[in-house]
Amino acid sequence: MIENQIGKRFAEALSESISDNKRVQTALENLKWFQDAFQANSDLSRFFIHPSFPRENKAALVKEMCDGVSALDEVRNLLKLLVDRNKMMFLKNITEFFDYAVAKRLSQVRVDVVSAYPLNDAQIKKLQSALERILGKSALIDVSVDEDLIGGLRLSVGSMVADATIKNSLALLKRSIEQEEAISES
Repeated sequence: MIENQIGKRFAEALSESISDNKRVQTALENLKWFQDAFQANSDLSRFFIHPSFPRENKAALVKEMCDGVSALDEVRNLLKLLVDRNKMMFLKNITEFFDYAVAKRLSQVRVDVVSAYPLNDAQIKKLQSALERILGKSALIDVSVDEDLIGGLRLSVGSMVADATIKNSLALLKRSIEQEEAISES
């Protein structure tokens, strides 16, 4: 898809323009802030996409927003370029690809953890340590709660999923019993 090609191209260019790893992390935080602002306010997205608003107004708003969060010069330049080329609608894709590029560059892996109950800091730290040992990378853990799981954890790393929840165990048991019943009826 064109969105992915554009997102990847701009994300790679931004990554290559920043040599310091600490600054690349700050650039990611800046982009995520802008992306969150766009998601929180649909009028903001419409403003940048709508052709009747002059580019100068769009550029002025980008500058004001960048000043407000003390955005890095590289991020400012990227956003100005997006306004100039009428590509601000691809900010979400750019942010996603840049997040991936930063994780790869810093040897990090994002792990989504879903649990039945909130995990405390000690549990998260223990899980993070185990994952880093297994994966050989720094683990960035995003934790959420799904009370429907009854108990246990579900971990997602990219397209891989490890489901050690009671809900999943019960579903597997149910399928096993159904298969045995089908075989015994034959």
